[in-house]
Amino acid sequence: MVSSGRPWGGAGVPGIYVVLLYDVLVSLNLDASALLVGLGVSRDELLAVDRRVSMSLAQTVAERGVEMVGERGLGFRYARAMSITLHGPVGLLALSSASAQDALDAACRFLGLRAPFLEIHQTRQSGQAHLQLRSTRPLGIAHDFIIEAMLVGLVFMIEQLLESLPQGLEIHRCGPAPAWLMALRKEVGVPVCFDQEENALVFPLSALEARPRLADPQVAAIARQQCEMEFRQWRTEDEGVMARRIRSALQDHPAPLPSLQGMAERLAVSARTLKRHLQQAGLSYRQLQDEERYQQARRLLVQSENSISEVAYRLGYNDVANFSKAFKRWSGMTPSAYREKR
Repeated sequence: MVSSGRPWGGAGVPGIYVVLLYDVLVSLNLDASALLVGLGVSRDELLAVDRRVSMSLAQTVAERGVEMVGERGLGFRYARAMSITLHGPVGLLALSSASAQDALDAACRFLGLRAPFLEIHQTRQSGQAHLQLRSTRPLGIAHDFIIEAMLVGLVFMIEQLLESLPQGLEIHRCGPAPAWLMALRKEVGVPVCFDQEENALVFPLSALEARPRLADPQVAAIARQQCEMEFRQWRTEDEGVMARRIRSALQDHPAPLPSLQGMAERLAVSARTLKRHLQQAGLSYRQLQDEERYQQARRLLVQSENSISEVAYRLGYNDVANFSKAFKRWSGMTPSAYREKR
């Protein structure tokens, strides 16, 4: 078995994927602006080149989208709106690879740059390839949407790569068939089998020998170099990304936030090394903690079911007074005034 599994840690999720979900909701005549309420980010900001969001924010957005769309097949609609070029150099590498197997290997190696919460496991059984999708973290109510979007999206990507789908290609899904299946099944283009033991694409091994219609060794070499550079940017401390790694890790950590020592252990470095990197960037760990506490506080305060004392407790404060004092230092207003303004 071949696996894409690797600890991507704080790689984050490209903001363009949130924009795509926003636009899908617009196409369904839903209030897409509700997707980002209280998250401290706008659609325009997410369009910025190389903009990423934390996995926790991406999951919040996905869960909101699922709740808004209901039983109308959000995963399928999202996958249909996604072109292979949306994946940047990873998509370009797949398009220009010499064979479908090379494209698949590239997708597996660099999956974490685009979906750090998923792994692809490749197995071969009785002349068939099984590409199993597995989540590396709890995805809540967004789990089925994400798996559905990825599997259907892979089918559409194969279609873009090869111009036609290989005979025998199937989608296997755990669990029962959803309500949207009857209405959208024909548009998926391949059989979708439910109540299976895996979430996977299944197809003949011979399909891996197919040559993508845009195969180009020079383009593939350039795209691979770009992917490797992006990979190193998110996995190497020497590239000067420690502050971004800490921010991403904090964004993905539930309150209360970890201590400096706890964060150092999470990132597999010493506390001294962590402090040195931050000092070189003109930052302190407490400063980054406060940035994230402020963002978490804003998200919690816009949810009216949370009392201010509950927000304070969830953020790790022993009493409301200390939380109110900190929030006023961050925002210039009290938590009550901020809630009324929102």
